[in-house]
Amino acid sequence: MMAGPREVAMVEGFTARARRMLERFTPRARRAVVLATEEARSRGHESIEPEHLLMGILRDGEGMAVKVLERLQVPETLRAEVERLLSEAPGSSTPSEPGFSPELKAVLQAALEARLQPNHVIGTENLLLGLLACEGSEANRVLHAAGVNVDAARSVISLFYNSMAAPITAENLRFIATSKWRVQR
Repeated sequence: MMAGPREVAMVEGFTARARRMLERFTPRARRAVVLATEEARSRGHESIEPEHLLMGILRDGEGMAVKVLERLQVPETLRAEVERLLSEAPGSSTPSEPGFSPELKAVLQAALEARLQPNHVIGTENLLLGLLACEGSEANRVLHAAGVNVDAARSVISLFYNSMAAPITAENLRFIATSKWRVQR
């Protein structure tokens, strides 16, 4: 998935530090951050919170994080719950460019640390692990209320990584074909 002109322009609007961090992200993870920014801006929110990031992941509708949530049988009501939370947050009447909140910065740092190997890029699955690792946010609360925790998510992610690295056999092909793992990271 290539970033479109709108995504490139929005990333250019981030601070130099944020742009450097986003260079380590897959295009889909970058898109989730861009969608989170759009979500905050459209609601007049002064900062981009973990809830905006979760909505960005859900709005994209693809990527490994969404597949992990599907595999964990998270109810479709999760998006409605996040929508409700964002609607209840006060907005500003004066438009401004929202920045990353300290809570979102902690989530992004946790996503960096959640990579299975240091040289791996950050995908949406790492963003999900970051959201799950940083307790105290409403995004973390709704994920836990939906039955998602770090251990379960990490297990599903590991299963996916292992299925990609497994030798190609008829059994593995059946597993991949029948699972929800046909994903763009």
